[in-house]
Amino acid sequence: DWTWRGNVIRYNYFHHIGQFQGYVGVQSVYLDDWASGSTVFGNVFYKAGRGVLIGGGRDNTVENNIFVDCTPAVHVDSRGLGWAKSYFDGRDNTLVERLNAVPYKEPPWSTRYPELLKLYDDEPAVAKGNRIMRNICSGGRWLDLLDKLDDKIVYVKDNLVAEDPHFVDAAHQDFRLKDDSPAWKLGFKRIPFEEIGLQRARPPAGK
Repeated sequence: DWTWRGNVIRYNYFHHIGQFQGYVGVQSVYLDDWASGSTVFGNVFYKAGRGVLIGGGRDNTVENNIFVDCTPAVHVDSRGLGWAKSYFDGRDNTLVERLNAVPYKEPPWSTRYPELLKLYDDEPAVAKGNRIMRNICSGGRWLDLLDKLDDKIVYVKDNLVAEDPHFVDAAHQDFRLKDDSPAWKLGFKRIPFEEIGLQRARPPAGK
């Protein structure tokens, strides 16, 4: 729901989880049913179905990620205008109940998440405030905007798409960027590949 905010998904490697098939398919990061205010930063997605799905939520940020052979890399929909319209016409008030369950008009909610204060005056069924920037997409499909969304509603900027990102060795899943990658000029930040995944436990001090 709209109050599901403040989560950060960062520095993960999602790979070989399958491709999108049918109505639901597979997705690596699924911000389901109006999940809002989340940040997806610095992740690597390889053959990972839908990389990131924003399901009607608002104020989410998808930044500085690498998508390789995903279908699509990013999906954003305004499901409140489509199949989930009942959430807004009085037949299903789950969203309202969950919003009213938190004191969003008082600190610290009102100061940390001021977007909630103007929600009802700003077309709540529309997935506004989402930002998709400084990502790399190689192969697959880049971006699906559904339910009449476009780049005037969803902020899409400085993404490297349909251009060779100059990976170190993509054939062996080494998606680090070479020094001459055009992504650096867009402000892309280094992803700490060496810290992603299982880590060997260090023995206790003195042993």
